[in-house]
Amino acid sequence: MKKTLVAIAALASVSAFAQTTVTITGVADAGYQSGSEFGQTAKAVTQNGSRTTALKFVGVEDLGGGLKAKFQIGTDPSLTANDGNYFNSATTTAGTFGTNVTANGTAQTRGQSSAQSGLVGAEQNYVGLEGGFGQVQFGTINTHTLSVFGDASQKFGTAVGSGYKKGIYGGYTRYENSWMYNTPTVNGFSARYQSAVGNNSQYALASSSVVLRRPTITEFGASFDQGPLTIKAALITSKAALNEAAASANIVTKIQTGSAAYDFGVAKVSVGMQNITDNTASTPLSTKASNIAVVAPVGSWNLMANSGTYSYGAGSLASTLGAGAKSTITGYGAHYNLSKSTYVYLMNESQSLGGYDMSTTIINGAAGSNTTSSRSRRLTALGISTAY
Repeated sequence: MKKTLVAIAALASVSAFAQTTVTITGVADAGYQSGSEFGQTAKAVTQNGSRTTALKFVGVEDLGGGLKAKFQIGTDPSLTANDGNYFNSATTTAGTFGTNVTANGTAQTRGQSSAQSGLVGAEQNYVGLEGGFGQVQFGTINTHTLSVFGDASQKFGTAVGSGYKKGIYGGYTRYENSWMYNTPTVNGFSARYQSAVGNNSQYALASSSVVLRRPTITEFGASFDQGPLTIKAALITSKAALNEAAASANIVTKIQTGSAAYDFGVAKVSVGMQNITDNTASTPLSTKASNIAVVAPVGSWNLMANSGTYSYGAGSLASTLGAGAKSTITGYGAHYNLSKSTYVYLMNESQSLGGYDMSTTIINGAAGSNTTSSRSRRLTALGISTAY
């Protein structure tokens, strides 16, 4: 439940009726997770087993005549990492926090490490205007593709059991340097356009400075939401910078994502799909993903199931994985609602990543292998999630 932190009267010289409200809102989610990752046991007290921990400051100013100024400043803080965490690392400076130890046959340094750096973290941030014309925003803005996937996955969100960024669906969450326009909703229909401006130049005062090239991104989205039926679709087109190396310059990648959901009352059923292609000269990419999810409310419970597949059609891994290589996910879960904003959850997922490049993974301190590494993932999460 959102709580208003402060309401401040705006400058009377702007409008006698103008008023700004700033609201603190977000999610805190953490719990215990255990399972097997590519043949290695894994366990942790960690966060985001059900939804993403976030802290947001949302501001709205009524400018009169139906016009509003809006902004959001947010971060995704870590609840479970801080200076007290110790990890074995082969790259940590020796002597400062401990002596060398041997782990899994490899000499390593015992060092202090943390996943958290202050409150810095990825989140949507923007400033914009909303009125009868619709809504326009500038900043780091969530894609419509994320909203489409959210409808397809329902209460699995982007967490355990969803397949988001986990070998099934691609994680096209938000883009920096972007602006967005959303039309008004008419008879359940609305449309959306987002653009992330590219940068073909690279310049720096030293060789170690930040590389400033960016791909050019455009996204078209559409939604129909009326009664028990919701249908959404999005198309992202990404073009690599002109001045990249010949093998990666001007590569155009297209991500098509769609979803449909129908609420039958006793259960809500949703389906989703995502096709990704590019125009790489030698090995153009082609992948297909899909899922079907069911959420059934039973008293204070939400019972959930999700099944998804990913098919690797063609691309640079064709000779290794073979055309038609497939990844699958099966997710189950239950939420027990303690209130409208707080629930405890038990989530589970099982994956077989036959369409995943295992050479990009790090398993037990070494690069994975497409021929010998286990392609199975199993994860169970038990935790608490509360919104505010």
